[in-house]
Amino acid sequence: MLLALVLLLVLSLLAVSGMQGSLMQERMSSAQREGTLALEAAESGARDAERYIEDNLVNVADFGATGPFIDATDEDVERPDPHDPDFWADEDQTRTGDAVDGVTPRYYIEYLGEGFEPEQRTDGMITGYSHDTGAGSSFAFRTVIRATGPSGSGQRLIEVYYTRRL
Repeated sequence: MLLALVLLLVLSLLAVSGMQGSLMQERMSSAQREGTLALEAAESGARDAERYIEDNLVNVADFGATGPFIDATDEDVERPDPHDPDFWADEDQTRTGDAVDGVTPRYYIEYLGEGFEPEQRTDGMITGYSHDTGAGSSFAFRTVIRATGPSGSGQRLIEVYYTRRL
């Protein structure tokens, strides 16, 4: 009888230990899913920002000291801290991207100046089309995108550099 009780106690301890391990595995897989969904939403926000640059920008006059379009070439402009959650909560400072699985990314775009030095513009010449044939200047942009997972516990922050001729 005593031997049976000792065996039952050992088996109970093994069962409790196994349950704790499975709970840890479940938490880890939930965190992985949360991070993956946040990354997918952030990458979608990067595509939205690139589309905005391609479809809507005709000059860099919209870039200033505040808002979702920041002129980083102006030394007097204070660049935002992308790690500050209060910055992302201010809807006047960022733009909203398309939602992915219920997760909505937010982003802002910085104008960084000319994308290529004048002597570099002919390096990418395609069949006679270069800066000498009427092409505009290349401008560089930095986009910072933030997205959280569905529960809000996981987040991803990515940055994308983009160059476009205007």
